[in-house]
Amino acid sequence: LQPRPVLRPLCASRWRRMGSAKSWPCWCFDSDGQRLAVKYAATARKELFPTIKQQVAFEKKVISKLPKPSATRNEVDVAVIEDYTVLFQMCNDVVICAVASSSENELVVLQLVEGIFASMSQVTQGSSFLSTGLNKQLVLDNLSDVLFILDEVVDEGIIMETEEEKITARIKMIDETEATNAAQAEQMFQKATQSARQKLLGSSSAAGADD
Repeated sequence: LQPRPVLRPLCASRWRRMGSAKSWPCWCFDSDGQRLAVKYAATARKELFPTIKQQVAFEKKVISKLPKPSATRNEVDVAVIEDYTVLFQMCNDVVICAVASSSENELVVLQLVEGIFASMSQVTQGSSFLSTGLNKQLVLDNLSDVLFILDEVVDEGIIMETEEEKITARIKMIDETEATNAAQAEQMFQKATQSARQKLLGSSSAAGADD
């Protein structure tokens, strides 16, 4: 198996205490604000949103301030909600969001949202020939890959990767590894079955000769 490459942080800003620069959660919602896939750093869950109820309340507050998604893909936009900067991108009935403190580098967060959106669009397009872009059903049909994307791009508040090609290459590598493992397991099973059959036939022939 090929070892997973170590990704180097693009942005060195880490989770810090309240009042300092923060990297916030990454979310994927439907047009009604319902969760499709979300990721919170451990520090955020511990210090800011220790319960699911608090997380959902904050998510509802943010999504209520954003415009409704349209049938066409929109560019990344920004909204200032309370003391937070929200960068988001919409398409059909899907909303991708990343939230940062007002002191965070907006350009880096913008690149993060673009990378997440482009990667999700890329990994889901193969499952629907007539797809008109990223939508809720495609996200749900490819949820494991979508969650993998969120896991790859941010690690405990550090932005690890924003380039679509590198993100999707990691997913392809994992898929190919799983396919190779499955093929190897099937090959080993076939060999074991063949060996057992030969031993059984050999035993039967020997017993017939003795008779």
